[in-house]
Amino acid sequence: MPIDTGQQWVLAGREGELGAAGAALRQGVGVLLTGGPGAGRTRLLAAVLEEAAAAGRTVVTVGGVGGRRGPGAVRAFGSVAECLRWLRQSGGGQRVVLGCDDAHLLDEADAHRVYRTAAAGQLAVAATVRQDARHPVGVDRLWVEQLVERVEVAPFDRTATAAVLRERLGGRLDTGSLERLWSAAQGNALVLRELVEHALDDGSLRREREVWSWPGLAGDPPRRLADVLLLWLRDLTVQEEELVGMLAVAEPLEADAVARRGLASAAEVLSRRGVVRVEQTGRRVRLRLALPLAGRTVVSRMSALTARRLRLQAAEAIEDGERTGPDEVLRTVALRVAAGLVPERRLLLEAARTAVRRQEFARAEQLCRLVTDEERGDPEERGAGRAAEGASGEVALLLGQVLAGQGRHEEAEEVFASVRGCPGGAAGRAEAVAARVANIAFGLGRVEAAAAVLEEERGRLGDADAGALLTARAVLAVVADRLPEAVAAGEAVAGPGGPGPAAGGPGDGAGRAEARGGAGAAGLLPVVAFARAELGDPGGASALLASWARQAEAWPEEALLDFRSVAAHCALVQGDLRAADTAVAALAGGASGAGRLGRLRAWVYRARLLRRLGRPEDAAALLWQAGAVRAGHDWLTSPSWVLAQLAGALAEAGRHGEALRTLAEARSAQRAGVRRPVLDDAIGLERAVVLAHAGDRSGAAAQALEVAGRAEAGGRLPAAVAALHLAARVADAAPSAARVQRLALRCRAEEARLQAEQVRALARGDAEALVAVAGRFRSLAALPAAAEAAEQAGRVHRAAGRRRKGRLASAAAQELCARFGGALPPWAAPGERGPDATAALTTREREVAALAAGGLSNREIADRLVVSVRTVENHLHRVYHKLGVVQRADLAELLVTRPVPEDGGGAAVDAGRAERARRAARPRMPGGEERGRCAMCAQPLGSAG
Repeated sequence: MPIDTGQQWVLAGREGELGAAGAALRQGVGVLLTGGPGAGRTRLLAAVLEEAAAAGRTVVTVGGVGGRRGPGAVRAFGSVAECLRWLRQSGGGQRVVLGCDDAHLLDEADAHRVYRTAAAGQLAVAATVRQDARHPVGVDRLWVEQLVERVEVAPFDRTATAAVLRERLGGRLDTGSLERLWSAAQGNALVLRELVEHALDDGSLRREREVWSWPGLAGDPPRRLADVLLLWLRDLTVQEEELVGMLAVAEPLEADAVARRGLASAAEVLSRRGVVRVEQTGRRVRLRLALPLAGRTVVSRMSALTARRLRLQAAEAIEDGERTGPDEVLRTVALRVAAGLVPERRLLLEAARTAVRRQEFARAEQLCRLVTDEERGDPEERGAGRAAEGASGEVALLLGQVLAGQGRHEEAEEVFASVRGCPGGAAGRAEAVAARVANIAFGLGRVEAAAAVLEEERGRLGDADAGALLTARAVLAVVADRLPEAVAAGEAVAGPGGPGPAAGGPGDGAGRAEARGGAGAAGLLPVVAFARAELGDPGGASALLASWARQAEAWPEEALLDFRSVAAHCALVQGDLRAADTAVAALAGGASGAGRLGRLRAWVYRARLLRRLGRPEDAAALLWQAGAVRAGHDWLTSPSWVLAQLAGALAEAGRHGEALRTLAEARSAQRAGVRRPVLDDAIGLERAVVLAHAGDRSGAAAQALEVAGRAEAGGRLPAAVAALHLAARVADAAPSAARVQRLALRCRAEEARLQAEQVRALARGDAEALVAVAGRFRSLAALPAAAEAAEQAGRVHRAAGRRRKGRLASAAAQELCARFGGALPPWAAPGERGPDATAALTTREREVAALAAGGLSNREIADRLVVSVRTVENHLHRVYHKLGVVQRADLAELLVTRPVPEDGGGAAVDAGRAERARRAARPRMPGGEERGRCAMCAQPLGSAG
């Protein structure tokens, strides 16, 4: 059951604002809390006044707000005049705090009296104002003359929302549910509170094991929440009501379409009030309601005739615009269907195809059912013979894709198996086979069965249109970690020399692809490029894609999305972050037209880039959004991989408890999904990152070495090198040096070569090599990696007695950290940190706690530490007793609240292992002589690269 049934839990996300307000009052000035409707200003003001009263201040209030009630703690007055009269009689002074809620509602005379009294030093003002309201002059003068400090009470961000919900629920919310709640409330404290309380009452917000989940709001908003939202929309003019109604039934709307309806002035006013949100993408300016639930509330209170009129008006406004693409067709068809009109069959099918591509599966199913009903009701209009068979096949194909996208994979398999005729002959049949194979492999988890179906259908279709089937075969090869097979499939399209205009003039590559594989070949090339990059040739893969760049712009949206996604992936594997930034920007630019999958890919690849640039907090914000996207199956991503990346980003941002909890969620999703070695190893590497940042460095190194072994066995050289690189940085570089060099010699990825050189430099203590590595990382815009290499050199300089060079190297590292706005990872941070004198845990207990919090079972922990399960249970029992916790989920907080010793990251070692660790920490020269850690020359890094 929830641990807090009151309403103070929303203050859990307001520690910063509460601290700023209290500091202002302690400094002898007042505080002005500003924010939009429902931001929580009143509740925050009450907490501020309560703290002031507890500190011995005399608190008087006007406007119904108050803090703790007690003898002499708070005096409440009905008017400003009454309050000031009492103040004059009592003598006033700076020990008096006047609390005033909604000070923007004061009349000019009362506001002026408050200002004059505060200016005379007789009181300090603590007040709230709405940021979109016109303030009395006296209130403004309080701010202008620095008699109050302004504290903005902004909507909760995702981090604050997570903290607030943990306080309310007494446990954590899964990532997708957190994103759904945040998106529904948009950080508005009042809406969030009403939504959570309703979800608890109706049981939709429920606890499963240690995690809370919420599927979303089913139906219209509840009455109380609807009333709150309608208060936000009160005092609207007729035109403003019209605009709000149109947005409620058809958002987003183009600003030009709104202007053509004569509602431009209403849009400007509502934008200033915060009711309407303006979104600009390129040259497109679109309008939405700022709170998504407000639209649903407005529609639920709207009469049927009004809703029908507004939907038809919105459809006409969209059709009158300059854009008449598939998205516009889908929106106008959906609006007319909602208004009770059934468009012609051609438009229904076009809209259904677009809805499938946008992963709007519920809408696509509705449109497919309408087509089916029309065919059954009007057999004369369907035609006869082959045309009718083909049309029905197309509808069945779309319906199968819809069912697969909704997770109804068994139903989808029945539909796909029944498809016999599709428009386009063999090409349409090949598309249906590819969709069926994807459903069997990704949805039902039967990869081998999918491969068998594919080979059977290839035998029936022959070479009439092999492109789609070759793509499906290559994707299955990637899923099964048979990457050379996927690369070989590309030779069937363009030959071993690679396609593209460079080989035979403009358009020649496209002509060969069309001749050899048909239009479906467009989907094959990104798969081939991905496999080549994973096998260690990201440069060649990027060149392959670049040679097709012009032709790709004319490809279908799905193929173009794959093309841009893989281009970003190749640049990231290569390590050229400037090229990656360009590729990610191109991906994001086309994401809006590619539906949910496009947004998911854009967020994931942008987050990968941001983490490499040293901005893990920004990456986590994107990955939270990506974690809530339900986009059906995807050969490039998976829900578990997205969650694992979120865990890695949170760990890099220093939020270790959240990282461990998210990692456990990722591993649970991984076990429930299809085994995919490429992504499974990527998840394993993220797990190593989380453990390393959380303090379990021996566990991180072991995990990274496991990933390296599997990746090397699969021929995935960049992944193997990256895993060895992490293991060498958090533990001992010497054992991995020869192995990483051997792998790097077979790999043509610039970043992999740099990582191998860094490992060898750490093992040899080669300062010159470390300087070169740092400079080359910097030239690739990888400033965090450059800073870490510089600090490693500084540490070894100091160990060898070269203090001046050590200081210069550390200064260069700090300069780089300042440039990307981050910090060094904990294993590279300068200085030693002693253990916390108050920490009661032994080193072994700390390691067991970290592994348990990371999601390992007692058996897995015992295997990791080479002890018995009973020993692990005994350690956990003592940990629970010392920390006062009762469940594994609470252990994650241990790694946040208590510092981790630096002598191996919390790993428990016996005396012999400790001695070996100390010896391993002193790398040797090639001849065997010990010479400290590694060295760096005195050249400042700022002059390099």
